[in-house]
This record gives sequence, C-alpha cells and structure tokens, in this order.
Amino acid sequence: MLTVANASVVLDHVPVAPPSLGYTRTMHHSSLISPGDLWRPNPNEHPHIVKSIDHFQGRLTMTDQDDQLFHYPRDGLIATAVADPFTASNRLPPRWTVPHRRRK
Repeated sequence: MLTVANASVVLDHVPVAPPSLGYTRTMHHSSLISPGDLWRPNPNEHPHIVKSIDHFQGRLTMTDQDDQLFHYPRDGLIATAVADPFTASNRLPPRWTVPHRRRK
C-alpha cells in the first residue's frame, strides 16, 4: 500500500472538488506498488488505479482501470499518488470559521 510516509519523493497536494478526494503527488519505488494503488502515467492527468501488475524480463507492466497497459523498468521510481484519507466536504471545519464579533 502506498502512503506518503513510504514515498521516495513527496511533490505536492492536489485539491479536487467535492465529492471526490484530493491527493498528494508522490514518487514510489516500483516494488511498493500493488493493485488498488494510484499512479500517474501522465503528469498532466489525474491518477489511474492499478488494476494489475506483471513483472517479466526486467519490465513492469501495469494495467489501469480501463485495461490500458503501461510499461516501466522493473526497478526505479514511478510517479504515484496517495489519496486523501478523508471524505471531501463543501463545509469548512468548525475551527476554521470566523468568530462573530460582539457589538459594543
């Protein structure tokens, strides 16, 4: 399972409009990636979900949720993403609200 803590590189956080979750752009070693994780085959797109991974002759082949195939060297860093651990909301947390001022 990919986490921010086991990332080789943490790049930045990408907020996404509710009800979707935001995510943190990361780089992980290829050996840590497993089905269900998020990775970024194109840096300008939202992440894809890893459906399956195949290791063969020094190559790593990942299949995404749409059955598209992507090939990488077996050992190395891959552009990944880690989803926010909470459900997005349109409301600000209570501690972020501005307190009302009393009139004198």
